[in-house]
Amino acid sequence: MPSRRSPVWLIGRGIAILLISGLAGATLVRLAPGFGVDERSLDARFSAPTLASIARANERDRNPLTFYLGFLKGLFHGDLGRSAVFGQPVGPLIRERAPTTIRTVLEGLILGWCAALVLATAAAVSRRAVVLAVAMAFSGSLLSIPSALLATVCLLLQLSPGTAIAAVVFPRAFPHAYEQVRAALAAPYVLMARARGLARTRVFLFHVIPAALPPLVALVGVSVTLAFGASIPIEALADSPGLGQMAWRAALGRDLPVLVSVTLLLTVIAVSSNVAADLIIMHLQRRTA
Repeated sequence: MPSRRSPVWLIGRGIAILLISGLAGATLVRLAPGFGVDERSLDARFSAPTLASIARANERDRNPLTFYLGFLKGLFHGDLGRSAVFGQPVGPLIRERAPTTIRTVLEGLILGWCAALVLATAAAVSRRAVVLAVAMAFSGSLLSIPSALLATVCLLLQLSPGTAIAAVVFPRAFPHAYEQVRAALAAPYVLMARARGLARTRVFLFHVIPAALPPLVALVGVSVTLAFGASIPIEALADSPGLGQMAWRAALGRDLPVLVSVTLLLTVIAVSSNVAADLIIMHLQRRTA
């Protein structure tokens, strides 16, 4: 049996999470109020056979397990189904909108993490209570603001949606980054290196950063999931033509093919980022062992 820290076990766990999350997403949509109600049934322009066909299509989606198994069967053939809200195949919709979301999320992750690392390093190295108090106050303020409100503020200030994602990522990353840098600076081997007269830059690069890197890599993997989750309300409010806006509109229309596809895609991203972070940490620990 593979070890729980082996790559095979990590990948197997990721596949299991992926399959379960898709079924859970389909079930939640099925249990949501108003499922099966189609606005087209209220349109007097449709004939009776057309309305009956719409009712049969909705009836097929009532059993989430049956729908999910059929969805997986189509997925293996490259068919993600057809969106009822957008009136298009789901696959081309995702390929068209994914680059916008990826650019937005990458911008937010880079901005948020750069700001968190710079402020955390400055607060830990300076050891000044004023610097730490200002950084913590700024981080706490952003943490208490919902992502939808951050998106609204960025929209009013004509800032990019990536800036709103950065404001979501920063307060989650800063406290942990500060604690890791502070703990590494207070480690006995760092104090010994300073006592031997090594330059501060050398001590920071070769002693502090390697000690703080593994937990920060793990947090980066978690923040990727956080950023993609925050992109849904942010893109919807900013009217950015990405996956978030598509998922929002699909949720309003109970569009099962789109919602399950987006759920699986986000789960793939979350699992892949966490597995990659675990593998990087294992590699770093082997090098330092």
